[in-house]
Amino acid sequence: MDTLDNNNKKIKGKKAAVIAAICLIAAVGGGIAVFGALNKNVTEPVESRAPVVTEAESSKEESSEDDSSEVESAPEKPEIQDWAVDLLERNEDVVGWIKIPGIKDDNGDDIIDFPVLQGEDNDYYLYKDIDEEYYESGSIYMDAWSVLNGEEQTDNITVFGHHMGVLGTSFTHLSEYKKGADFLKDHALIEFDSIYENDSKYAIVSCFMINTEEYEDNGNLFEYIGYRDFDDEEYKFDDWYDEITKRSWYSNDIKCTENDKYITLSTCSKLLDSEDLRWVIVAKKLTAQDDVEHIIDSYKDRADEDIYFPQFWIDRHGNKKVDGGWAL
Repeated sequence: MDTLDNNNKKIKGKKAAVIAAICLIAAVGGGIAVFGALNKNVTEPVESRAPVVTEAESSKEESSEDDSSEVESAPEKPEIQDWAVDLLERNEDVVGWIKIPGIKDDNGDDIIDFPVLQGEDNDYYLYKDIDEEYYESGSIYMDAWSVLNGEEQTDNITVFGHHMGVLGTSFTHLSEYKKGADFLKDHALIEFDSIYENDSKYAIVSCFMINTEEYEDNGNLFEYIGYRDFDDEEYKFDDWYDEITKRSWYSNDIKCTENDKYITLSTCSKLLDSEDLRWVIVAKKLTAQDDVEHIIDSYKDRADEDIYFPQFWIDRHGNKKVDGGWAL
């Protein structure tokens, strides 16, 4: 009897333990279920969310850790050139430097020899110097929507500068390229570097007058600034090249393709009573395949009748080239 009672007590004890365990599991499970239900209504901040890693991605990561020889090192960031260090400390908007050797002032110094800045839009440095103080001549600055960072360069970068008339500052002396092919041959190369490079040279491809308002040319408008990257469906290389060729005051034997890099220098002209007329110079970045001597020898004056002039120009000067001096 005692043995039976003891056995019954043991059985009851085991049942009680099992029941207790079941209750504990149910309680924990219920708690988890309740927490899960509550958590559905809690929105975790986006920046703190851990990315979901799939099983395949997890295996890929483990494999990469095991085989370190397959891991490629990230490309090194281009180094800032020594000449640019102090300029960047002065203004972080500096992106490069432009110089046209040979166009000298009375002291024998190159006149067009400037840092190039890039503002938040194409008006920011119109009347500001490198220190962002008011300056009537403004800065030489690059199109705000172009890229020049040592790793990537927009196909065609427009660089702006004022024509300051008799003051002769900024891009005024670009007007000297109206003198004729002989002047062009003596000043055919433009030096234009990003802050990450040295000794990049560009050969002039085209020089032309252009209207910036449709009414000045019977509704016609060549939006030369819009031609940045030639893979743009609206701004194609062939269209751009046709326009800069038919308008150019000079011909040449430069081979130009959509895979080359170009700069477009843009300034005002004072040969007409209009603030909307521009004198534009386009140049191509030289490659190892370019024969510089041949390019320079190939420059020739185009016949007036072969050049496309805006109607506004024709109404004032006729269908012909006019050189009024660098102040104009």
